[in-house]
Amino acid sequence: MQRIFPFLACFALLSVIGCGYHFTASAPIQIPRGITHLYIRDVNNPTVESWIDPYLRSRFEDEFTRRAKIAWVSPEDAEAYVDLTIISYSVDTDLAGARDITLTEQATVILEVELRSQLDGSRIWSSGHVRASETFESGTSEIVAGERAVEDAIRRIADSLGADY
Repeated sequence: MQRIFPFLACFALLSVIGCGYHFTASAPIQIPRGITHLYIRDVNNPTVESWIDPYLRSRFEDEFTRRAKIAWVSPEDAEAYVDLTIISYSVDTDLAGARDITLTEQATVILEVELRSQLDGSRIWSSGHVRASETFESGTSEIVAGERAVEDAIRRIADSLGADY
């Protein structure tokens, strides 16, 4: 039995790969209407967290470049514009100890992404509000937890686009 198990595990893995299965975080996505040229027109950030804008833009571009067959182009060459909106970002106490000393905290971000036609400005697709959270120990980096929450939200947005089309 011990000799057969590695072969069975290998066979199961190859079967899953061979049937076209992808883990969600790496599954290819299709942009609606066959759009392949995008431009991030706006990052709306009503929070006081200045690090979020460039981080969100960079990670969004990375995720969609990796999972969709798109090119990031100038506004004039774009088929559609991407509008990124940070609905909210907060850090809250998640768990307090017996003496009300904060042990863990949670960074939470709510994002919305819209794809709009370059021709007439009509909405092509909207993610709706997508929420992601990351728990971290008090005294450690809040920004790192916030970055992870942003990455998770972007992954969820890409996953929902892949599920829709």
